[in-house]
Amino acid sequence: MIGYTEILQTMLAMILVSMLIINSNRAIAINNRVQVDTELEDQIIAIAQDYIDESRSVTFDASTANGNVPVNIPGGFSSIGPGGGENSRSSFNDFDDYDGWTETITATDNIDYDVSISVSYYNAGTVTASKSTLKQMTITITSDLLTSNGANKIYSFNFIRSFYAD
Repeated sequence: MIGYTEILQTMLAMILVSMLIINSNRAIAINNRVQVDTELEDQIIAIAQDYIDESRSVTFDASTANGNVPVNIPGGFSSIGPGGGENSRSSFNDFDDYDGWTETITATDNIDYDVSISVSYYNAGTVTASKSTLKQMTITITSDLLTSNGANKIYSFNFIRSFYAD
């Protein structure tokens, strides 16, 4: 005949095994979430890199388009922002045309990424309103699927372009 001691030991063993299974399931769920987040973040990096590569293919400034070079550098550079009629990426002809650009990109897996871009002159390690031979592009990307504490995570990428590197 089984005594109470054996029954108690069996129940305790079942509780321990149940706790191990629950913790294992929790670890698997966390690992899956991290893996999905990593794949989504890889897509975000690829989107930002596409904008950077595309912006490097146009001239530094509107005043340098068509092979022109302003007499006064940097004073001869244009103001930041798209010129007249430059309202789509295909019509951008210089680096700062991307300033103010916003777009929602839907990836192949039907995940939306909200992209916004700002471009500013850059001088002595800070963003500045005065013209310089450096411009900084800041690409900000969010997605409803990437959150932290209930708010969308913000991914920000900076790229600095030099007039002299063209």
